[in-house]
Amino acid sequence: MKILFFAFFLVSCTSGVYNPPQKLTVEMLSVGQGLAFLIRGEKCATLYDTGTPLSRIDTMLVNRGIKELCSVILSHPHNDHTGGMAVLQEMEKRGDLKIGRVLTYNKVLRNDTLSDFLPWTARILWAGNGTTIFDDAEEAGNEVSIVMRISDGKNSFLFMGDLESGQEYSLLQLEPLLDATALQVGHHGSKTSSSWKFLSQIQPKIAFISAGKGNSYGHPHEETLAKLHLILPDSSQIFRTDLEGSTEVIWIYGIGL
Repeated sequence: MKILFFAFFLVSCTSGVYNPPQKLTVEMLSVGQGLAFLIRGEKCATLYDTGTPLSRIDTMLVNRGIKELCSVILSHPHNDHTGGMAVLQEMEKRGDLKIGRVLTYNKVLRNDTLSDFLPWTARILWAGNGTTIFDDAEEAGNEVSIVMRISDGKNSFLFMGDLESGQEYSLLQLEPLLDATALQVGHHGSKTSSSWKFLSQIQPKIAFISAGKGNSYGHPHEETLAKLHLILPDSSQIFRTDLEGSTEVIWIYGIGL
């Protein structure tokens, strides 16, 4: 599914030369009970999470003509978010894919910025809690999820990983003015994420939920869906991989999603 909103074209009156608007494509990939977003600018493609080992992330990249990734961002060390990394590494060994860097929760800090999407800004809002160090990656859970916000100054896209309500509250204390046009709903729509306080502060216009069809966890939870229906101005702007499959947003810089 492809979503197009408010696409305008501008012509430079001073030079008489047509300047096409800059475009960013954000696609929630249908990876089953997992998470993967492919973000493509004019010069760079980046993955936020990779799905599971069985998500066929390799086929998805090949079908989209992706031969190079500036970054792979692994939000937290759970198999449904990082399991596809081994598949990507096999592609790299075969020479089918080039990966610039891999970013994990213990390699980034709050307020780090990424240059992958320029002129859009991308800032890390949360990576762990800023103080906790885990000796074993298996100890690190949803609470360390990398939260990233991409913005063009008018609109923004907020990626939450599996961050849960306790950390949402802490995030709002650090970012009291935080908002987002588009929201990747945390933890696949689990009722342990997307608290009232968080959603009422963020006030998203579009919500994206990645969940496997008929998954055993009951994601997305009816409680979370009820909140989203009340918070979003138009409840039809809730997109789910278990219902619609992959969903793509075209983002025109300074204009809209």
